[in-house]
Formats: sequence, C-alpha cells, structure tokens
Amino acid sequence: MVGERKILVVDDEEGILEFMEDFLERKGAKVFTTQDTAEGFEIFKRERPYACIIDVHLPYSPYDGVELLRKIREIDKDVICVMLSRIEEKDKIQEAQKLGIYKYIFKPSTAEEIHQLIEELTS
Repeated sequence: MVGERKILVVDDEEGILEFMEDFLERKGAKVFTTQDTAEGFEIFKRERPYACIIDVHLPYSPYDGVELLRKIREIDKDVICVMLSRIEEKDKIQEAQKLGIYKYIFKPSTAEEIHQLIEELTS
C-alpha cells in the first residue's frame, strides 16, 4: 500500500489516464492526471509527486513529454519518471535516458507490463 504517495500521469489517451488512475488509487496512491504537458508541469510543481508517468507524444500540448521530463528534472533530479510511447524513436529514448528515466515502455503495453510497473512504483 502506498499511503500518501502521489503519482502524476500525463497522457493524451483518456483510456490510459482512467486505467492508471483507477489502478493506482486502488493501491492507495493519490493520482493526478492530465492530457496537457503545461498543466502537468504545474501539477508537478504544486504537488511534488513521488513518481511521474509521461507519454512522449502529446499532440495537443505546448511541448512533448521529453521536454516535460527536462523541466521536471530541473526541479527534482530524483523523482521516478517513466516514459510511454507508441513510436520507437531512438533519439527520444536516448534523450529520456540521459535525463534519468526509470523505464521506457512502448504502447500498447500488456496488462502484465503495466501491472508490474505499478507494483514497482507502489511497493
């Protein structure tokens, strides 16, 4: 059980946000979700979550998930960050790895992969 741990999820797919929020809340986490990177950054600054799960491609946001990761790292170098993407872009993966991500997961992920990730983040 996570207790008061806060987790931020930034993804443009409503279904992913709903799934993550439901699953993480059942594990005891306080979950913040958004489809917008600028809003995600404001939530991060205000709430200081334990972990962030960020989609790389957010077409309706002012900037992509890697840029959000960069902004988060300027504030907190230790927060756990996981990146999600449908597209395998080596430059984005390398950039995210240089910024110190915990894991890079390709969508669509299996339920087992997401379950394992959430277990790791909430244990």
